[in-house]
Amino acid sequence: MNIIAHTPGGKPPGNHVAGRKKSHRWRRVCAAVLVALLTTSLAGVQAANGTTGGATSAADPQVAIMEQEAALGKQAYKNLFNGDKPACATMANKWIKDDAGDAMLLSTREAAAGNTDISAFDAGGAVMTDLKDKTVPTPRHCVVSGYVAPQVSFELRLPDPKAWNGRFMLVACAGFCGTVNSSACDPGLSRGYAVVTTNGGHTGSPGFEAAWAHGDNAARHDFAYRANHVASLLSKEIVAAYYGKPAAYSYVVGCSKGGNSAVRYASRYPAEFDGILASAPVLDYQGRVSTSFSWQAQALEKDGKTLFSPADLQVLHTSVLNQCDGMDGRTDGILNDPAGCKPDFAAMACDRSKPSGQNCFSKAQIDALRKLYAPPADSKGRVVYPAGQTPGSELNATPWLAAMPEVPGTPLVEHGADQWLRYMAYSRQSDGSNKSAQNFDFDKDPADMEAMAKVYNATTTDLGRFDKHGGKLLITHGTADEGISLAATVDYYKRLIKASGGLATTQAFARLFQVPGMAHCSGGAGYDRFDALSALETWVERGTAPTKIIAKRSAPSAAGDEAIPLFPYPLVPRFRGTGDPANPDSYRAVTSASWR
Repeated sequence: MNIIAHTPGGKPPGNHVAGRKKSHRWRRVCAAVLVALLTTSLAGVQAANGTTGGATSAADPQVAIMEQEAALGKQAYKNLFNGDKPACATMANKWIKDDAGDAMLLSTREAAAGNTDISAFDAGGAVMTDLKDKTVPTPRHCVVSGYVAPQVSFELRLPDPKAWNGRFMLVACAGFCGTVNSSACDPGLSRGYAVVTTNGGHTGSPGFEAAWAHGDNAARHDFAYRANHVASLLSKEIVAAYYGKPAAYSYVVGCSKGGNSAVRYASRYPAEFDGILASAPVLDYQGRVSTSFSWQAQALEKDGKTLFSPADLQVLHTSVLNQCDGMDGRTDGILNDPAGCKPDFAAMACDRSKPSGQNCFSKAQIDALRKLYAPPADSKGRVVYPAGQTPGSELNATPWLAAMPEVPGTPLVEHGADQWLRYMAYSRQSDGSNKSAQNFDFDKDPADMEAMAKVYNATTTDLGRFDKHGGKLLITHGTADEGISLAATVDYYKRLIKASGGLATTQAFARLFQVPGMAHCSGGAGYDRFDALSALETWVERGTAPTKIIAKRSAPSAAGDEAIPLFPYPLVPRFRGTGDPANPDSYRAVTSASWR
């Protein structure tokens, strides 16, 4: 492994210009994988048609790239700074040549200790929702900004050595990424972690915008997994050099796409992190953003118009609660276990004798609701994605299912599907050039997208190497998540249980906690204040698995210190019927309806 750290005079320009830096080795790897993916897909089609054309190998091309990455990772970025212990300022303007990806440390700066406001977005992204909307102290620290070729921008925060807790944390980016969200480092930094986050390997607009991926397969692979991988490999070596010793423990945290990235470390790089904390992970990323988004978009539109307004969603939420609230022993506007709620949509239909707009729904709307809450299926009724909309999530579903009046446009699920299908879903990007949510074919398209699903998804249940390494996986998911269905995560966890040899063997290294009333990543009317990170640290570092996590309710503001216990799936909390409902001791663990 050849490592060269160049100082000024022997480095490329320090400005990170727009456009992707050259990384010929990585582009060759991606090109080879793309060819293999296409070959595998074509072989599958030919086999289905009875014409193999001489193809004999059905090997998953991802295995080869994973093995190559593992080999590169063992020696990546070693001997930084020639073995010296650098000061913050001396790390600036260093060019690092490495087979895992050439890197540039563009700038460094010393940041003074201070008080930092933790937004709900940053708390959810870092899966430390106990810090949501709080002002917390952050220590004096060194900020290192740079990139790994071709365009993996990152920011690493290094606490003052006296404030460092000896741990390292990667905060994986969410959505389609595209920017370095520096404030995502603040929750971990406030607890003494050395923390890094990335832009996901490209520059793009926040939200579901994917034009950055046009004609760039390397960018798609960087987004899927490589950006976090190379940034964490480099950051760990910087941490070891800066403090004179490596981090004792390493954690990766993230929500949504960040949760996908976190969980896939357990299979793709099983020895890279000791603890994985994922909230609302989009495990089947391909299926949710293409198949499921398209299914919902088609249900929501009739004659070119969106069927539901934000006001309609409020009426829908009230109707669902009228039918299902109280099933968990308490009528509080929250469904602790939405799997037990089977809304009767016919009961929500308007009486023809009454004028429209009287808190009820038309026949077209009722038909749409039945489709929205059902799993996507093909023309023969075969399920192609394991979940529909979650009952109880309706108040949080604007703009996912209904465009906001002040923001003209389509619902978010349609916009997201359109962008994904056009630029991200297919091995041959041209296959998606004329695709949209409205013309998605549930009989044909899911199979056509399978090659790229292997790139994006974190659905494998083969986590034996992660378990053997001693790693621990903690997943949380809100029961009122409007964006990523809880049922999809439960489906994955149940398959993991089957693959791992049963519930007990699975819970020895992986646990799932349902969070009553929490929306996507954080927020909602439920119990979105809890400290899952401390629970994971105790599990990783002391061997004590979490059997209960106390969660507090942050909305409405009158909730005060109202709290509830979270139990490891398949257990969920149920009010005993007596005692103070604000006291977590007033709840007992019962088996989720999804387990029966």
